[in-house]
Amino acid sequence: MKTKVLAFLICLAMLLCMAGCSKTDTTIKDSSEEPVKLSDLKLALGTAPGPPTYPLAYMAEQNSNLTLKPWQSGDQLLAMLSSKEVQISSCPVTTALIAYNKGLGVQVLDVAVWGMLYVMTTESDVKSLQDLKGKEVVVSGQGGLHDLIFLHLLKMNNIDPQKDLTLTYLDMSQASAMLASGRIKYAVLNEPNSSVAALNAKKNGLNLNRVLDLTDEWHKLPGQENVRLPMGTIVIVNGTNVTDEQIDVFEKGFVEAAEWVNSHPDEIGPMVEKYVPWMKAQAVTESIKYARLQPNHAADCQAEVEAFFQELSKDTDPKAFGGKMPDDGFYYQAQ
Repeated sequence: MKTKVLAFLICLAMLLCMAGCSKTDTTIKDSSEEPVKLSDLKLALGTAPGPPTYPLAYMAEQNSNLTLKPWQSGDQLLAMLSSKEVQISSCPVTTALIAYNKGLGVQVLDVAVWGMLYVMTTESDVKSLQDLKGKEVVVSGQGGLHDLIFLHLLKMNNIDPQKDLTLTYLDMSQASAMLASGRIKYAVLNEPNSSVAALNAKKNGLNLNRVLDLTDEWHKLPGQENVRLPMGTIVIVNGTNVTDEQIDVFEKGFVEAAEWVNSHPDEIGPMVEKYVPWMKAQAVTESIKYARLQPNHAADCQAEVEAFFQELSKDTDPKAFGGKMPDDGFYYQAQ
C-alpha cells in the first residue's frame, strides 16, 4: 500500500513540474513580443481642412514617421482613398459613407467632431433661421456635408431654399475672405474658417458674429434633441497593410492628442500651421472653443450616426451619400 501511495505522489509531482515548466515557457514567449508603441507607427494620414487635423498635427510633432497629406475637396479626398495613398484619414461623415458605398474599403474608426457650422454675419438682424428669408447666404461645397445640413434645416423650418432666399456657392476660403471684407453679408462657415473670417474682419474694422449655431438648430428638430451632430470622422483604409494593433495604438494616441489640443489652444495653433500653412496659428487657437473636438469610437456611437442619416434622408436623395444607409460594416471593429 505504501508503495502505491509513494508512486502516486511521485507521478503527481512530475505532472505539477511539467505544468509549471509549460507555464514558464508561455510567459517567456509572450514577453518576447514587444507591444507596438505610438512612436513605432509609420503611417500616411489624410488631413482635413478642419479640426480633425489638430490632433494629427500634434501626433506628427511627436513622431516624424507620421506623414500628413492635406486634402481640400471631397473629390480630392475620394481620389486619395481610392488610390490607397493613405492608411488613415480624416473625412466628413457623408464622404465616408460615399466611399464605403463605392466599395473603397473604408470604415469609420472614430467620430472626431460633433457640429461646427455657424451662420456668420456683420449684421444684427438674424436671430433665427426664419430671419434669413430674402437674404443672400453663401455656402461652400454644393452637395457636400455643410450644404446638406443647411438645406435640411431650412426645409424642416418651412423655408424653401429655391424661393425664400438666395444661395450662392463659393469655396470655404473665398467665402471667408469675402465675408471678412464686407463683400458679402451672410455665410455658413465651419472651423477654423469662421475664426479666420472673424479675425480678418476685425482687422478691417468689422464686427463679425456667429449669429446661429447650426448644431443648436439641429437639436431643435423632433427626435434630435438628445443626440449629437456627427460631422468629422477618422476612417481606416483597408488593404493598406495597417494592422489591428497599429490601429488600436493610433486611436488611443489620437484621443489623447485631442485631449491635449483642447487644453492647450495656444500651443496647438503654431503646430497646425507648421503642417498645414493655410490654417493660421491664431485662427486655429481661436477655433478650439467652437470646434467640438470630442473623439469617440465610432462603433460606440453608431446610434447617433444612424440618427443623423435617418434625419437627413427625410428630404435628401440617398444618392447624396452613396445610395444607401450605413450598415454594421461601416463601423470599424478589430478582428
